[in-house]
Formats: sequence, C-alpha cells, structure tokens
Amino acid sequence: MIRFDGQAVSPVDRASMVERLKHRGTVVSQAISQGLLIAFGGTVEASTSGPLYATVDADIFMDISPEQAFITNFAQQGPASFTKLNADFAAAIWDNDKQLLSCVRDPLGIKPLYYVHKPGRFFAFASEIKALLALEEVSIKPNRYKFREYLTWVTDYVPYSTETFYEGIYSVLPGHYLLARSQQVQICAYWQPALSRFDGLSSETYASLFHDYFTSAIDSRIKDKKLVGAHLSGGLDSSSVSGMAQALLIQQHRPSLQTFNIDTEQPSADEQEYVQAMIDRWHSQHHRLHPVSDVLDSVLTINRIFDRPEHFIIPSSFHLSVSLEARQLGCDILLTGHDGDGIIPTGFDFLDELLDANEWEQLQVACQQMVSFPERNITSLSANWPALSEEDKYEKYVLSIIGSDLKKRLRKQSGAAFFSMLRDQKRLLGLSSTAILAYMAKRIQDKLSHRALINNAFSADFKAQTPQRPQQSTQELVKTLSAEHKAPINQVLHTTNIICNEQMNHIGAYYGHQYSFPFFDKNIVELGLATPLEVHFDKGRGRGLIRNGLRDILPPSILSRLTKANFVEYGTISAQQLYELAQEQFGSPGHPIWGVIDRTIFTKIVAVVFNPRFPAKKKTRYNWLLSRIIYLALWLNSIHHQS
Repeated sequence: MIRFDGQAVSPVDRASMVERLKHRGTVVSQAISQGLLIAFGGTVEASTSGPLYATVDADIFMDISPEQAFITNFAQQGPASFTKLNADFAAAIWDNDKQLLSCVRDPLGIKPLYYVHKPGRFFAFASEIKALLALEEVSIKPNRYKFREYLTWVTDYVPYSTETFYEGIYSVLPGHYLLARSQQVQICAYWQPALSRFDGLSSETYASLFHDYFTSAIDSRIKDKKLVGAHLSGGLDSSSVSGMAQALLIQQHRPSLQTFNIDTEQPSADEQEYVQAMIDRWHSQHHRLHPVSDVLDSVLTINRIFDRPEHFIIPSSFHLSVSLEARQLGCDILLTGHDGDGIIPTGFDFLDELLDANEWEQLQVACQQMVSFPERNITSLSANWPALSEEDKYEKYVLSIIGSDLKKRLRKQSGAAFFSMLRDQKRLLGLSSTAILAYMAKRIQDKLSHRALINNAFSADFKAQTPQRPQQSTQELVKTLSAEHKAPINQVLHTTNIICNEQMNHIGAYYGHQYSFPFFDKNIVELGLATPLEVHFDKGRGRGLIRNGLRDILPPSILSRLTKANFVEYGTISAQQLYELAQEQFGSPGHPIWGVIDRTIFTKIVAVVFNPRFPAKKKTRYNWLLSRIIYLALWLNSIHHQS
C-alpha cells in the first residue's frame, strides 16, 4: 500500500493482508516513506544508490539476470526492460523521488496483480483480491457490468479488461504497466514481441528451434524443484510437456515425473490409449484420477480461492482433484500444456491465406492434404464422413472453405468479376456443377431450418439498467501488434486465456505448488507467432512445430494423432449435476440472480441441457450458460455473507 495522504499504513490493514495471503509463502516486508511493500514467497528489492524499491513475484527463466533484476533493469531502461524479460512476473516499483508507483505484469498475465486506487488517499495492490477486500477503506460491492461479459456466449476472442467482479477493484493488464500517482492512474502497453529475429528461416529450422526452445523452457521451470508433476491428458500439448520433463529428469538423475490424468468415465472423452502410450515410452509415476465427486463444493471452493465465479465450463473439480493428489505427494510444481494449441496452432488458417491470394492450385493441393488422413473425421460436413469417397470428401471440404468466402466477395466485386472468379474456382479446384449446386442447396436449407440459439439470459430490466460501457482492455495492444507483425496476437492474448492462467495460479498457491506453463515461455510464444502458416499447416497434419520438432519425445501414436477428446457429454452431465445440487441455493424468487437473469429464458436453457434429443454438438453453449449462471448465483451468495 502507498499512502498519498501522509497517513501511516494501519496495523490492522497490514495484519489483514498478511492473514489473507499467508498461503502464498514467507512474508518479507519493507517500510517506505509513503507506505509498505510486502512479498509472499517473493522478494522485496531496494536499490543502494537510488530511490527505487520493488516487491516482486517472479519466476525468471533466463540464465543471466542481475541480482535485483527489476529495479536494476528498470533504472537503466525504464518500462522497455519488461519486454526483454523471459519470466512470469508481477511487480510493483516505487520511485520515492518521483512519488510514482509502477505496477506491471508479464505479457500473458500468468502472475495476477489487482489494485484499488482512492485518489488523494491511497493505492493498494495484491496478488489476490481477497487481500484488498480486507482493507478498512474498501467496500464490497458486486460489479454488475462484469456480469454482461461473463454471461454472454460469444464466438470471437474477447479482450481482457481491467474490470473485476468488484466495483473499484481492477486488474493490471497483461503486457502493460500502470503508473499510479496521488490523483490518477495511467495505463501503458510495453509488450513488443521480437518476431523479426526469425525472418528468413527454412521450414526445417523452425521445428529445430522449437525443440531447443521447448527443452530450455521445461528445464528452466523444473530447475531446483524437488518433485515435479505434470498434467497428462494424452493430447499433443500435455504429452509434449510430460515427455520432455521426464526426459530431462532422467538425464539429470532426479526423481521421476509425477503425471496426472482425469478419467471422466465417458467414452467420448477417453484418452487412456494415448496416456498409456506416454507411460510406456517414458515410465513416469502415473496417477489416474477422477474429478472431485462433490461438484458443488468444488465451485464454492473456487469462489473462495479465486474471489470471483468459477471460469471453466466444466467445474474445477478437474483441477482440484489433481492439486489434492499433488499436495499429498509433495509436488512443488505442476506443469501444464495449457493453450499450447494457441501458441503452436494447427495452421489451418493457411487455407484462408491461399484463398485471399487466389492461389487456387495451391488451395486444391492443401485441401486434398487435409482430407487425405483416414484418422480425420469431419462430422460437421457429413455425419458419415469416414464412408465417403476421397472425391466426395475433397468436394465437401473445399466447398466449405470457399463457400463462406463467396458472399463476402459478391459484395466487394462486380457481377462480371465475381462470376469470372467462380469459373476459375470451379475449373482450377476441380469442382463439378453438381457438387456446387448441392452445396448451395444445403446452405439454403440450413438457413431456412436454422433455429435461433440463445446467447444470453439477461432480463430486460438488467439490460436497460446495465448497458455495455467502454473498458480499458488489451484490445488496442492486440490491434496494434497484429497490424505491425501480421501475426495472430488475438489467439494468444484474450480474456479466456488470461483468466485460466489466473485461476490456476490461485489454485496452485492455495494447494502449495506452482502452476507453470511452458508454452508461454517468451521464446516459444515469439517463435509460434513468427512461424509461417504453411509451416504450422505441415501438409495438412497441423501443429508442424510439435510434430517435427519433438519426434524424439513423442510416441508415434501421439505424433500422428489428429483427434481431440470430446467433453460435451461430460459437460452436460456436470451441468445437470450442478443444477440439481445447487438449485435450492438460488431458486427463491428473492435471490439476486433474478435481478440479472430472466427466469423464463433460464428455464428454456435448463430444458435444453436436460433434453436427450437436443443435438449434443449444440449443447455446449447451453451447458456453458447454465453452469455460469449457477456459478454467479453461488458467488452472489458468498458476497452477501462477506458484506
């Protein structure tokens, strides 16, 4: 806390903050002229020659860094020093001469940092909101504007904003730093990924670099750890992390990796075949777990730990079961492949790139490559996909690629130019008139039979009283970097990703281990963004950097895997269980959730989730809406008790 009003930090406030965050580690504090800096398991830096102090929560993955990395680098380079760090970090730097506080987070928000500013009085910050709520001068009031974002089903990436579920409490934006003075707060972006260093590489070099960077990312994260754990689902991402970690532990003659997978007992989500392939290859100490049985208690636990409603569509009974077992075993770190497919993507956008460039012959080859794999089952194009001939598969797939583009081109081009382009597509892509007509007829039929899907359940009064309002967010940074680098920054820096990072950070801190995300290593993020789509595409396999870069780590069945587990069935079951367990806690007419949600629409959502005849692939949004409404209702209960 920094006091701008000349008052001392209240001993009650200090004791309250320490009590709320004691699970994060040993307390180190530094009194300064204007307030108090506290670190929990981190460090407090103080310059000997200047007026700088810093409290830091950081995991640094660089071989060489100054002893007091943050104040030393900041004194020499200012905010530019932050973008050069290969680290997960949250830091607050106080300049006593300037009476200026700088707060900063790593580019992907792995380390959380929240704050409250009372102009002319004080600025307080913490790794968890609960520490700020403990302050005598902070009131507890739900932020109804946050409900709109939280309870609206969207299909695009949503920027991460400064607003939290509490009025007056904010989050420092990832990739940004905040300047706090007595009367105002200023937010500035600093993240500038160094992508140009990869210009002109050969296709093979990208995969080779990924191997080296990934090795280093894992090695730096497990250094000095006594017992290493890792999520192992059997997918490419978790298998890459687990395989590389175990390879390094064996090489370093250290205790074996502890791996964990969750068995939902649902056939559509069963990945045990791939998990077993990894165990057979690397012989980790494996633990096959089930989600925590009490799904309601897991949601209430997250509400308490995370100071906001649960985030995941499937309740964190998943994560809690792993954390409970990891704590029992004594793991001090849990590695996860979280969002590896955002950092190292499929590259299927390569097809759109070819389409935009009118590269019809290359598009034909790429589409043929996509459908050439027997393991690829594109049920969205045909329920009977495996039984189709190669020609039928190709025609359905290529028409799905160009079909969504035709309407856009028709609006932009003259009629003559459009039909000339259409003739070129037909001829160069080898399409028959029959296939084109069948595709167009199906599009028309789908449109006529389309059933409007619910994307929110807000009441009319709530929407009128709580209109959407502008928020400070990562949107401008994403827009600027995407234009400058021609890279898909939005698939990396968005609210779902960041909040997942924050939630797992809170869970790990509570259960006594560090959650770590090797795919978010600075070098890997920059390589993934800089790699050409054609290299990611890898002749239709997708995820080329992993498949070609980790051939010495992954068993053949995982290297060639093109499928992903389907958790819709389990998501439906967990949503049903949650509803049945929790409805008594929010069902009364006077519950505050009904000041947000239209009960008639909510009843329709419940009916869909429990309707066995409603298409499973369309249930995801309804499972999501039902679960999140219940999460929010339960959180509102907890707010009432806090107040």
